[in-house]
Amino acid sequence: MGIVEITRQVGVSPERLRYWERLGIVKPRYVQCGTRKFRRYSQEDIHRAALVKSLVDCEKYSLEGAINKLLEEKK
Repeated sequence: MGIVEITRQVGVSPERLRYWERLGIVKPRYVQCGTRKFRRYSQEDIHRAALVKSLVDCEKYSLEGAINKLLEEKK
């Protein structure tokens, strides 16, 4: 799934999603098409982004707290 589809599905801006990528919350793979690279997000990325958005927006976690909660879920 590309960045446009995931931002619509999760309800976050592309900028926020790219920021979360820099933080390691989502880890898209890159697909080369000619001279351009495109991000492709997995179902796990979608799940992680939706969970972080829910924790931050609905449950009032800080972003750091949401990341810690996400790491606890992986254990």
